Formats: sequence, structure tokens, C-alpha cells
Amino acid sequence: MLHPSHDDPRTAWSHRTWEDFAAAPASETRIALLPLHGFADHGLGLPLDLEEVISSRLLRDALAGIPASEACVLPPLRHVLGPYAASSFSVDPDTALALIGEIAAGVHAAGFRKLVLFSSNPWTTELAATAALEARASLGLHAYLISLSGLGLDLHPASTERGRAQAVGAALLGIVPEAASRAPDCSDVERRPGYWNVPPHLVADPTLSGPRLAAEAASRLRHLLGEIAAHHTPGNAPALTAWHRMPELPAAASPLPSDRLGPHLSRLTPRQLAALTAGGREDAVALLPTGAIEQHGPHLPVGVDAFLGEVWISALLPKLPPNHPLWIAPAVPYGKSNEHLGFPGTLSVSARSLRSILLSQARQLQAWGFRRLAILNTHGGNSAVLTYALREVQTTLGLRTALLSVPASPDLPAQERAYGYHGGTWETSLMLAVAPDLVRSDRLVCEYPARIDDPGQLRPEKAPATFAWLTSDVSRSGVMGDATAARADLGRAWIDRGAAALARQLTEFSQSTTSG
Repeated sequence: MLHPSHDDPRTAWSHRTWEDFAAAPASETRIALLPLHGFADHGLGLPLDLEEVISSRLLRDALAGIPASEACVLPPLRHVLGPYAASSFSVDPDTALALIGEIAAGVHAAGFRKLVLFSSNPWTTELAATAALEARASLGLHAYLISLSGLGLDLHPASTERGRAQAVGAALLGIVPEAASRAPDCSDVERRPGYWNVPPHLVADPTLSGPRLAAEAASRLRHLLGEIAAHHTPGNAPALTAWHRMPELPAAASPLPSDRLGPHLSRLTPRQLAALTAGGREDAVALLPTGAIEQHGPHLPVGVDAFLGEVWISALLPKLPPNHPLWIAPAVPYGKSNEHLGFPGTLSVSARSLRSILLSQARQLQAWGFRRLAILNTHGGNSAVLTYALREVQTTLGLRTALLSVPASPDLPAQERAYGYHGGTWETSLMLAVAPDLVRSDRLVCEYPARIDDPGQLRPEKAPATFAWLTSDVSRSGVMGDATAARADLGRAWIDRGAAALARQLTEFSQSTTSG
């Protein structure tokens, strides 16, 4: 089964179809939540993805028992601000602000009138406040900001509550915080904003109970979300009493599952990261998954492309040679999907934002010693931007790059192979193989944007002359292919073959040498 960052399918945006969004009744109380997470060494001796570890659990617990119609959690935006050396995979302020604004536009188009920015990153709080005001002024959204510090779990290096966040993170991860891996680099700490290049290391306080602190923070978050749901409603929405009934939570915070293990860069601790960067290999490959959150017809959820990136990675890893030097960078779930904007639930970022994310990730990986960058892209609308951005990466950063591809299966019918590129036999079969509960089998349709036997040579794609198209130009359902022909056994076979092809591409890429 797929493991979204927000692990409650009831309230996950990525699990809904565009028709689910279209059919949702108008509501003044419904809220959309956009988590903002960074990757950083916060001086706590815990993995780089600590922010997401804590925040995703708090969201899950805070939303327990809340009707799915009242809250929807978007995929986290993981590429936020990181002004200091202790931060990783960050972007510049203009890109971060643009990304939030572009996602907010998709939220508004889906019929939501309330957007909550839930920020765990201490360096993004001010930018998130700016983005909230922009969304209010430009889109008319009622926008709100909740920070981790407001829940008593502050990660700012000057805060006296860092130890509480450390205790919660350690309990959720089931690990003991590491000793300091490097000396602090701070100055001007008595005045704003201070300089916090490397935060001071904090020794764990054994008297703090991580499970208790997590439960308290989740309860605070639930009450704050209840206030937001009631804000700007007649009579302050007295019917929203469910928000004020916190369900009983387990006495102990169960650690995250063992599938966190593996070659994921964001899951390394500061000491592990230092060991990796000190012993870098010329043949090491950094793999960056890119996808999209967009409509996939009435039968598939909007998160298909992001889900399939996870599927391909899970399937290809066992097919690599032993000790293959592959490391996985944090996935980019949001893509350039403006062709699908006529269908609610689609969240599109601009070509400029996508290029900026790719360049920032490439710079981070180069700084860590990587010399090879491979992109695993599962959304066709990203391809053009990724191709010209990778050319830029090659020439400006000197990295060797590869845009991986899964070959079309030879047993696909010719019509499907030519024009079944969205929500058809291929993608529906893959989803039936890995997450059949997310496929609405009663809504399967067949709709092609063109026929291979049509007269003339002008086509939407794969022709001597093509035309720019929106999905609504060529499809009523959002499907471009034949979903009715999909089968789980086909999907399983295609995943096995595709993963083998990807593993071969990665092996060849790591072993290739420069000419001359």
C-alpha cells in the first residue's frame, strides 16, 4: 500500500478524484491545510526530515474523527527557506513565495475558501505570513498560519522549547539523539534576526516525555483548527463541536515503520550525512523523483503521478546490483500541470518555479559531493522544463544528468501506446496493481484525444505538427486512453519490467564515463 506523507486517506488531498472535489458542497467551515516542511540539522541529533516526522503525526492525531468533508491535507511543500548551512534542499524566497501562491490558486479553484499554512520550519514563518496575506488579497481566500512554535514545539535555535521538539521527534523515530557532529556557528543571537549558520547542539533532557508532549501539541492543533473552521461563519459555527472533542490517543507514541530505512538522503542524521559527504564516490547517483498533483479522470485520485514515483523506486531498488551507490533526494510532488486546470483538485506550479526547484536541488547535491543526477519523472507535463533545466545544470554546475524513462510496454495496443497517455490502460493498471482501493472501478471510461487512423498529420502529440492543448480541449472526462481495459495483472507485469529497465538505466549511468 502507498504511504503518503499525511497517512490518513480520509483527509489526504492526493487520494481524491477531480469529481470528488467538484461534487463537494459549498462550505464556509471546510479547510485545506498546506504543510510547510524544511530539511535541516536543528542541532538535535535527529534526521534531516525531523520537521515532517513531527508535523505529519500531529496532523494525523489532530484530525482524528473529524469528518472528511471538513478538512483536506495537501501534499507537503518541502522546498522552503533555508538561509543557513544547516539547511538542505531549500529554495530562494521568491521561489518559495511563488510556490505557495500557485498551490493556493489551485486550492481556491477547487472550491475551498479557507487555507491553513502549517509551518514547521523556523526560517519560513515570516514568508508564510507574507504568503497568507498575498492569498487573501489576490485570491480572496481566508488564509491562516499555524507554526510549530505555537504548539509548544519550537525548532528555532534561540527557543527554550527545542528540547520538547527533540523529545517528540526521538519518541516518534524510536531512536536516541546523536551527540554533536559539528561545532556551532552563531552570532548576534540577542537581536533579531541573529545569525544561526549551525545551531548549537542540544543534549536530550531525559525528564521530558515525548508521547505526552506530542499528545498536548496535537490537542492544541485541533483546537486551533476548530477556531479557524468557525471563523467568518454565522454565529461562529456553534455546530462545529467535533473539533473540541479530542479523541483518546495511545498512551505511547508508536515509532515510525521500519521502511524509513533505505537510501533516502532526508532520513540521514547529521553524523550519517557527514560520513556520506566525506566518502563520496564518483559513481554515486542522486535520484530526484518529480511528479504532479492533477486530475486523472473520474476513477483515479489526483495523486497518481506522485504515487507512481514511489512505486517505481520501491520496485527498482531490489533490482539494483548489491551496494549500488544510489541515493534518493526528497521528491517534488507538485508539477507543471496547467493543462489540467479546468478540473478541480489539480495543483499546478509554473515552469519558472519547477526550474528553480530543480536548480536548487542540483546545487545542494553538488555541494554534498554528488557528480551524477538522475531524474525519475512521472508526469509528462514536466518533461520539457526538466529537459532544458538539466541542460543548464550540466553546463553551469558540471553535473552529469539523466532523465530516466519507463519504456512503453510492447503488449499495449497501438492506439493506447500512441494516445493513452493520461488515466488510460497504463496508469489505471499500475494503480490497480498497487492500490486497488484508490481506483473507482464503477467510473472507468475510454476517451482518446486522437485516433491513429485520423486523416492528416496534425496531432496533440507525437506528430510532425502539434498544437498546444488544454485537457478540456480534447477530453470531457479528463481521461486520454482506455481505462476500461486496465487489469491488475497487467500492472504487476509492467511494474516488474519497468523497474528492471530503470535499474539498468541507473546502473549504466553510474558506470558511464566522460568522453575524452
